[in-house]
Amino acid sequence: MSAAIQTCLNCGNLSFPSRLFCPECGQENFATVLVDHGDVAETTRLSDGTLLATLKIPGGPFVVGRVTGGTATSGDRLLLANHLNNDGVFAYLPLHSPVNEETTNEEQP
Repeated sequence: MSAAIQTCLNCGNLSFPSRLFCPECGQENFATVLVDHGDVAETTRLSDGTLLATLKIPGGPFVVGRVTGGTATSGDRLLLANHLNNDGVFAYLPLHSPVNEETTNEEQP
């Protein structure tokens, strides 16, 4: 189990979600790397019971993921995944979410 995140081919900076330009060096050449775990910095339980975790990626950024398959607390190491069809406790990091994006049925030129 692992999650795909972006790495800059110029400076090695890790980013999630994907960026158009590297926030460290400004370059736009990237590759995808797989990261298998993150360390829980803190958790938040939403009113509907969903548990979110802020996780530190080794050598990379903090990311927010949905804890699935159990619970987690600060200091725990969680497996990461970009899809929900996994067993056990892990943090789900969606690759793309259409939230707050405009959609249109018109053809683009």
